[in-house]
Amino acid sequence: MINTVYFLSLSRNLNCLFRSWIITLYFLQGCPTLQTGMISYEETSGNFFRTASFLLSPHVPGDKDSGKDNSDNQNIVNSGDSVELEPSVFDFDSESDDLLKYYKTPMQFGTENSTIITSQVGSTAHIPCRIHHIGECVVSWIRRKDYHLLTVGLTTYSSDERFSATHLQNSEDWTLQIKFVQDRDAGWYECQVSTHPPTSILLELRVVEARAEIVGPQIKYLTPDSTLKLICRVVQSTEASAFIFWYHNNRMINYDVDRGINVSTEADFHYSELTINHAGKEHSGNYTCVPSNSQPASVVVHIFKGDHPAAMYHEHRSSSTIPYRDERLLGLVLLVKMLSFSTTFY
Repeated sequence: MINTVYFLSLSRNLNCLFRSWIITLYFLQGCPTLQTGMISYEETSGNFFRTASFLLSPHVPGDKDSGKDNSDNQNIVNSGDSVELEPSVFDFDSESDDLLKYYKTPMQFGTENSTIITSQVGSTAHIPCRIHHIGECVVSWIRRKDYHLLTVGLTTYSSDERFSATHLQNSEDWTLQIKFVQDRDAGWYECQVSTHPPTSILLELRVVEARAEIVGPQIKYLTPDSTLKLICRVVQSTEASAFIFWYHNNRMINYDVDRGINVSTEADFHYSELTINHAGKEHSGNYTCVPSNSQPASVVVHIFKGDHPAAMYHEHRSSSTIPYRDERLLGLVLLVKMLSFSTTFY
C-alpha cells in the first residue's frame, strides 16, 4: 500500500515537472518574437498566460471542453489580427487564396499543338512552349525523329551544344533554343511536362534558306547616259539582315557616290536599290547583291553604242546558233562524200 501511494505521488510529480518543462520551452520560443517588433509585449504575454493556463489545467484529450479550447486556440493562430507564430507556406491575406488556387489548378499548355516555327539557315531558332499552372513539374524537350532527349529543365543532355532551354524566373515560357540552324534540324520537337501521366505537345521546325533576288532579267542592255536601276529583295528571310552590300565585279560600291552610284537600303535590310543616273561604258560588268545572312544574286549589265538593246539581244542569240548550223551542214557533206566513195568502189 505504501509503495502504491509512493508510486502515484512520484508520477504526479513527474507530470508537473513535464508541464513546467513545456511552459519553459514555450517561453524561450516566444522570447525572440519580442525582439522582432512585429507584436507588442501585451499580446505576447497574453498568449503566454493563455497557453500556460491551458497546459496546467487538468483536462482530458478527448473531452469536449478541451476540443473547444483547441478550436479557440486555432482561431487565434489563423486570425488576421493576431500574430502568426507557426510556419506556413502561404500568408493569411487576401492574395493567399489566389496563390492556393494557382497550385491547385490543373496544368495546361498555352502554346497550341502542331505549331509551326520557321527559321532560316544560320540563324537562331526559338521553339516556344508556354505552360500555365506548371506547379512543381519539370519540362523536357525531345527530338522526335530519333527520340533524343535534348533538355530536362534547364540542363542540356545533348552533346550538341547548339541546343539549350531558356526560362526566366516566374515566367510561363519554356523555350528550346537552337543556334546556327542547319537543314538537318528541321522536323518535330516534343515539349513534355512531368505530370502523371506525362503530358506533351508537338511543334514543327521548318528550315528555309534566305536568298537575294534582283528584279528583272539576269542580262541587261543599256545605252550610254541612260539610267541603270537595280532592285534587290531578300526573300524567305525570318530575320533582318545586318547589311546589304552591292558589288561591281569585285569592288564594293555602296559608298561610291563620286562615281555616280547611289545605293538606298530599307531600315530592315529586306530591300535595296542601286541607281546610276548617267551610266557609261565603265559601268558595264557584273553586279552582285550580297545580304549578310542570305545567298547573293547577280546580273550582267552591257552598256553599248548603236543598235537598240532588243536588236542586239536578238543578234546575240542568232550568232550563238550559227556555229551549230555550220556543224550540221559540214556533217551532211561528209556523209554524202562517204556514200559516193563507197558506191564508186563497188
